[in-house]
This record gives sequence, structure tokens and C-alpha cells, in this order.
Amino acid sequence: MRLDQQIDSMKEDLIAAIQACIQIKSVKDDEHAAPGAPFGPGIKEALEWTLGLGEQFGFTVKNVEGYAGHIEMGTGDLLGILGHIDVVPEGDGWSVPPYSGAIKDGKIYGRGALDDKGPSLTALFAMKAIKDANIPLNMRVRLILGTDEESGWADMDYYLKKEEVPKIGFAPDAEFPVIHAEKGILHLELSKSLAKSFPHLVRVQGGERANVVPDVCEVSVKGIAGEIITNTLKDFSFPEGVSAELGSVEIENEMKLIFRGVGAHGSLPQNGKNAVLYALQFLQTLPLSSEELHMLDFILTHPGNGFYGEGFGIALSDEPSGKLSLNLGVLELTADNVRFVIDIRYPVTFKRDDIFLPIEKIAQSENFSLKIISHQDAHHVPKDSDLVQSLLKAYADVTGLEPFAFAIGGGTYAKALPQGVAFGPVFPGEPDGIHCPDEYISIENLLITTKVYAQAILNLAADPENR
Repeated sequence: MRLDQQIDSMKEDLIAAIQACIQIKSVKDDEHAAPGAPFGPGIKEALEWTLGLGEQFGFTVKNVEGYAGHIEMGTGDLLGILGHIDVVPEGDGWSVPPYSGAIKDGKIYGRGALDDKGPSLTALFAMKAIKDANIPLNMRVRLILGTDEESGWADMDYYLKKEEVPKIGFAPDAEFPVIHAEKGILHLELSKSLAKSFPHLVRVQGGERANVVPDVCEVSVKGIAGEIITNTLKDFSFPEGVSAELGSVEIENEMKLIFRGVGAHGSLPQNGKNAVLYALQFLQTLPLSSEELHMLDFILTHPGNGFYGEGFGIALSDEPSGKLSLNLGVLELTADNVRFVIDIRYPVTFKRDDIFLPIEKIAQSENFSLKIISHQDAHHVPKDSDLVQSLLKAYADVTGLEPFAFAIGGGTYAKALPQGVAFGPVFPGEPDGIHCPDEYISIENLLITTKVYAQAILNLAADPENR
């Protein structure tokens, strides 16, 4: 581990750099977008600051019209490291200011500490350690800095049309050891206008995003005696973590109920308790019309049946990536219309139409319109590839931990490369605070991660005697 001492000597500079970058609020701001700042002034500032740091280190840098940028060293074929400097909004519940970069108990806190400013900067400092140690490389190493990863990837779409695309590389934006397979992601909307208004269901509203298990569902019904609803609610059995209560309404003859479940990421619906589904199950016990009951049954039978696509007959699985997952993320039902959105993560050996066509057939049978909201193809790099094996060796040699490759339902910038994988920074068994209040990265892990990335670069881009 010839770079260990070099990296340890950079500790204070690395901490200071991450703190400074966190202090730039780089949240997407379409309202103030401008030429050179397509995603707003905060993201522009963070991109320019990071590129400036790379320039200070003596690297070649380029700003691609504010959509992205890169920091590069070496000559030869291109090895890509794909990070991003945009962050999700801070949200509530922080114990420290979210853009302070505060240090507490050996951890740097702040939005972006773990996703993805901290890891991107560790990759930059890994490059600097190699440069300062005068270790020759056979490849160009390019740290690509995205600016719209959290919202829609417009940055990477633009960048890859303008710049050379690395054939191989990794994204420091997920988990260790190596994520070699990322499932396809398909978001579908099913909608329908009703020929005849529902007599009792005024509104059923749950969920805001396809990729989140809804933790709240609000229901308004009319024309059913309050006593019936109250008694049915009292007798209804909910599982632990799920509850329902009567809400206040100002409209006569209408009652409101609020159902609460447990949220989770849409790629892991089995980890949550979908408030929408429990609301529909309760509504089935009320004296509704046959048309209303038929609609509830359709939703519960198809998107609401199981976690793995059983209801649509698409419970697919493969060896590289495991089971398909399906999440009912949004339901908007009124007396005259119904709309729901589902999030599907499908195994890497299948194609979009293996999923879409069976759902289309069922949708057409009930006169639903079916729309593709978004789609990302599945991505898979074999475990025995040189890329995966080189990264696993770097991880094992630096950490002493067991190396293994695995699949996820999420999507990272690794999908942008012909051969790309996700590689760190969260270690096995450690909490993943990405997008959460009090997001942090531990200083100990920061240094270990920098050493892993430096060794990974050497394994991929240096002669054996220089590794």
C-alpha cells in the first residue's frame, strides 16, 4: 500500500475541501437557470469550485457549458470516474445546519457529504496522491462531475453527446464492495376516465413519487353512515406500523380518513407498508357500489398483489440480479377519474417489452390508458470481468474485508458507460444516510475510501510493478 502515507498526509486538506463543497447549496433551481447555469446558480458555483480545485492540483479541467465538467490526468485510453455535485433538498429534522459541513464525533455532516460530494472529492484526492507520488499510468483518468443526477440526468445526456465516453469506469455513489448489475427501471402511468361517476368514493390520494412506498393515504367518502364507517374502522385489523384515523371535513355527508403506513424506497417495496393498499383493503369492507368495488379489486389484484409483479404476471427473476420488484407509488382516484403510477425494477437479462406488453394487455382489458413516464435499460457487467475483479482486489487489499459483487434495483451513473459499475462509498453493514437528515460521512471511512479508490485506479491504469 505505497500510497497510504501519502493519503494520510492529505487528511486535513481533504476534510477542509469536503466541508467547503458542502457549504455550497447546490440544489437544482430551474427558476434561476441561465446560460452556463442550466440547473441554477448553486450548482454552477459547486461545479466551478470543484473544477477550480482540480486545476489547483495541476490537472486538466473542462467545464461543459455548466451541464457537467471533468478533471483529468494521464495519457492513453480513458478510465472514467462518474460523480455528481448536485444534491437533493435538505428537508427537515437536522441536528446541525445542513450546509455547514459540521464535524461531530468524527463525522462530517451536511447535505452531499455521502451523496455525492464526499465520495467525488475522495476520488479527486486519490488522483492527486497518485500524481504526487509520481506513479506512471497507462490510461487517462477522468473524474466526471455531473450536475443533475438527483433530478433527471439531463447533465449526463448533454455531456455524453459532447465529450468522449469512457469505455470503462465506476461511480462512487452507492455501496461497497462492487455493484456489477443494476436492474432496468420502468415507471408506468395507468389512467382512466369513468363513464359513470362513483357514488361514494370522492377522493383517494396517496403517494407523490413512483419510487417511494407511500406512507400516507387520504380518503374521502360520502353517502355512507358515519356509524358504519366508525364501527368498521374500529373492527378492522391493521398490521404493526399501519394505522387509520378519522379526519375533519367541512362538507356535510362526507367523511375523511387518513391511513398511515411505512415508507421505503420504491426498489425495495417489501421494506415498507404501503398506506394506499391498506386504505383500499379497508374501503373494500364498506357498502360501496359494484363499480367502485370492481375498481378497488382491479388495483389490489394487479399492482397491489405482491412485491414482485405477481399481479401482472411478470414475477421474473434471473441469476445476476434476482427478482423483479413492483411498487404502487401514486394513486389519485376521484369520482370521475383514476390514475396510478408504478415503479418496476426488472432483472438484467430481460427487456422492457417483457414487462410492458403483459401490463398493456391487462390495461387494455379494462380500458386504461398506459403511458411510459420514464425508462432506463438494465445494466450488467459480468463478475469475472477485469473491471469487477480489479475493483474487488483493491477493496480487499485495502480494507481486509471480503470482496463480492452484487446487484441493486437502483440506478447510478455507471449505466452511462459500456462497462461501468458502482463502487462505494457505503461499507457493508453501515447505515446509509443518503437523502436523510444528518447525512454524514465518517472521517475514518473517508480516508479508507480514498485509499481504495487510489488502489483501484492503479489496478486498472498502471503496470503491475506500479500497483
